[in-house]
Amino acid sequence: MRLSVILPARNEAHHIAANLRRVCEALGGRELEVVVVDDGSSDATFAEASRAAQQGLPVRVLRLEPNRGKGAALFRGFAESTGEQVAFLDADLEIAPEQLLRLLAVMEASGAEVVVGTKTGSRSGFPLRRRLLSRGFRASVSFLFGLSISDTQTGIKLFRREVLERVAPRMTTSRFAFDIELLVAASRFGYRICECPIEAAFAREGRMGRMSLRHVLEMTLDAARIYYRASFWSWLNPGLVARLWMIVFVLGVFLFGVGVAKVLTPVVLQGPVREVFRVVALQFLPPVVRDWLVLVGGGSMVLVSVVQLNKILLAAFARRDRAGLAGLLGE
Repeated sequence: MRLSVILPARNEAHHIAANLRRVCEALGGRELEVVVVDDGSSDATFAEASRAAQQGLPVRVLRLEPNRGKGAALFRGFAESTGEQVAFLDADLEIAPEQLLRLLAVMEASGAEVVVGTKTGSRSGFPLRRRLLSRGFRASVSFLFGLSISDTQTGIKLFRREVLERVAPRMTTSRFAFDIELLVAASRFGYRICECPIEAAFAREGRMGRMSLRHVLEMTLDAARIYYRASFWSWLNPGLVARLWMIVFVLGVFLFGVGVAKVLTPVVLQGPVREVFRVVALQFLPPVVRDWLVLVGGGSMVLVSVVQLNKILLAAFARRDRAGLAGLLGE
């Protein structure tokens, strides 16, 4: 199969030409094209990449102006590519291009439509703060989306073309969190996703590399937006009648809870039952502490239960065809 490697690049002029030669050498012998997308660089990235293309390498160079983000650059490169297999690879080559051979072998052996490189157990030189941040982010993604992938953010991924063709119209995130939306969408459409352990070397300066506090906040906000768009409410776009019934259900639970509280409040219990209720109702605590504990505990229970119910509903309806859902979806 023809392989297209998409390299998003921003301000990589000092090594982009050498890195392109390395990519072509690593994947030599295959029918190959490398599509470089200069994402609004302020240096000579476009000129240096073009120079590599003029030296006879199977490289094409595109330019986005102004900077639009890594996700936008990758999908612009995909739109201009022709390969039946499409790989994403970071232009700085923190992950060596030879690792793509591993992903290709996994795809061939497993029959998966998506193979994701994971840096599990191979974080050579990565600062402690960067590792802790990555671990917390991966745990949050796993909890929210139920993806059975240990690392969504690694910059090396391999897709069969049909996956990206189907997923691209769903994509709205163009910056760092686009990986989450991409993999969630592929999972929702029922494509098989496999992991492939890879090695990576931290090559950036500072304790966070290219990541900053602003990037962390942007990723958090993007993840929240993706969660809504990938939720049962938005993804399956339930019909008006289904939405109204869900609202009625939520209001019913609330009114039932208020009703139970009102019924129990005036009851005067006696004997051992009174002591049990005192413990269960946390009446041994100061009222202010008890009220906040109930508020925070109840809110946490609602949040966790909504996330888990959303996973269950989407797992039940995650099929490539939606036959039989017309009554639910209002189609």
